Amino acid sequence: MSHTTISDYHSKAIYDYGLADIWPEKVLIESKVIEDKFIESSHELEKFPFITIDGEDAKDFDDAIYCLATNDGFHLKVAIADVSHYVKTESAIDKEASKRTTSVYFPQKVVPMLPENLSNELCSLKPNKRRRVLCVEIDFDKDGIINKYQFKRGIIKSSARLTYSQVEKFYAEKYQDLEGPYVDSLKSSFHLCKKLLAQRQIRGALDFEISEPAIILDKEKKIKSLHQRRRLFSHKLIEELMLAANIVAADFIEKNFDNGIYRVHETPESIKIDRLSQTLKRRGINWHGNIEDIENLSNFLKKMSSRKDASILNTLVLQSMQRAEYKTKNKGHFGLKFDKYTHFTSPIRRYPDLLVHRMIISILNKEKINAESLEEVLDYCSQKEKDAEFASKQVIQNLLCEYVKNFRNKNFSGFITGVKDFGLFVDIPDLFTSGLLHVNDLPNDFYRYNARNQTLDGKRRGNKFSLGDEIKVYIGDIKELEGKISLYY
Repeated sequence: MSHTTISDYHSKAIYDYGLADIWPEKVLIESKVIEDKFIESSHELEKFPFITIDGEDAKDFDDAIYCLATNDGFHLKVAIADVSHYVKTESAIDKEASKRTTSVYFPQKVVPMLPENLSNELCSLKPNKRRRVLCVEIDFDKDGIINKYQFKRGIIKSSARLTYSQVEKFYAEKYQDLEGPYVDSLKSSFHLCKKLLAQRQIRGALDFEISEPAIILDKEKKIKSLHQRRRLFSHKLIEELMLAANIVAADFIEKNFDNGIYRVHETPESIKIDRLSQTLKRRGINWHGNIEDIENLSNFLKKMSSRKDASILNTLVLQSMQRAEYKTKNKGHFGLKFDKYTHFTSPIRRYPDLLVHRMIISILNKEKINAESLEEVLDYCSQKEKDAEFASKQVIQNLLCEYVKNFRNKNFSGFITGVKDFGLFVDIPDLFTSGLLHVNDLPNDFYRYNARNQTLDGKRRGNKFSLGDEIKVYIGDIKELEGKISLYY
């Protein structure tokens, strides 16, 4: 029997979610002839020691930063690859990018939104290469509050390509072994980040502590080991600086257009909040889900962080949230606690960001923008983003299933994260995955499903299984290609 490989998992996810993995001939021809001779003389932005900070495996560097501490606070420049310079509306590349709408990141494989000549070469902000950017310059006061900003197109030459782990080491070791023209800029960005993280707390932005696996594969592309993915200060640094760029992009668009492009995260629906409140009460947690409780969710999550079941409580709260989507009307971002927000910083890998760039450039050039059918385009982008996320999770689940085969018939402690009439979905923290415990495999009883309380209630013997309960299970059958794990009680 032929053995299932990681390529099989990739192929299945690509097929299941209708992802495009093959470039049309027209797109390849068009991307091969694109080049940039840079006839312009040096640009004012080239004298600043910008740096990129990304993961070890990244090749598409779409953002670079430069930061300066000033007498009044901080001056930040965020330079984003000027993809719109190369990808013109209605070109073959643009049409294909608008179909894909996002790059999809699998373990050991990327399905990019743009051909590699653009995504990994011409648009990627590589060190010591002249690269076109749309740059936003932001002035903050001493507390990290934005005072003013301006957008400009230009050319930069990144002075270094740093990784998150390198930056983390510099930060932890108080800048030892750090040399280069960007040292002061990086130090200033650390100080600014701390101010922005303090502002984040004041706003009450939500920080979910969800258990995510960092997967180490062996030569055979099988899981060698799993550990909890750590969120480093260097991750937060880039995140906060990009959030600032995204807010001012949203503000700039809102000031100039009736219909813009916004990343909208709406307040949770009352039915889900009611369900969450019932679940938490059964966990002995008094949370009513009133307006005040919802506004103070971030403090609630903080209080929960020391509990043994903290990760599962975070998951349950997250399940009660709405999905963030792209919209033409601004309704704010509930999770980040921003009045306005958009996506501006990743035009190499997200189509809405490219559209945001085109809007900003139209404003700078005082050109009209055609916003016709924009809502439909954004709905489609939201759907494709969901497909990409699920496809990626599917491949991770395939790999995890393969790994879990090593623990067949072994006992584990888990938490109930889903209750249905046919059984329970149980999350197993030690294995970073979940499986199904079928109702027929529960202790012998006549079970009724209570949708409001999210429970299975045994009518004869009084057995009761509720969302969030801790439960002992053992691993049964595994179908890795389907990503399914059967659990037994």
